[in-house]
Amino acid sequence: MKRLIQIIIVVLSAITLFSCGTVKKSQPAPLPSILPADNNTNLTETYWKLTELNGQPVSYADGNKKEMHLILKKEGNRVNGHAGCNSFMGTYTLLEGNRISFSQLAGTLMACPNMELEKQFMDLLQRVDNYAVKGNALSLNKARMAPLARFEAVYMK
Repeated sequence: MKRLIQIIIVVLSAITLFSCGTVKKSQPAPLPSILPADNNTNLTETYWKLTELNGQPVSYADGNKKEMHLILKKEGNRVNGHAGCNSFMGTYTLLEGNRISFSQLAGTLMACPNMELEKQFMDLLQRVDNYAVKGNALSLNKARMAPLARFEAVYMK
């Protein structure tokens, strides 16, 4: 019975998540992701692998089944990625001054051992308010504090 309830929750969550994209919402026009010509990677359409979270290096040898990452899609200002155990999706907004915010974040509901790192990752996405891209590195920050998360660009072959 418990397994049936879990399946129903996952199916209803998936239906809800996919139906969210069918409603046209008015949002500010996205800013172009053109960066200075100093070999910086584009912020959007890049696979950003999480390498550091709250000042601590992220290890993928401790039971995380998939790399924690995010991809900011130009179309619809959508964000998707993987938080270690669960996939997630939502929207983002870019503003002048390298400001960024994430909203309408939702994800799958799988239970895995040691979900603390995943919880920290998803919580920080709600708190960040700016970003910096330098070379193949992205940092997500809150105010002028130390970066909450650091990522590296991964290029698929």
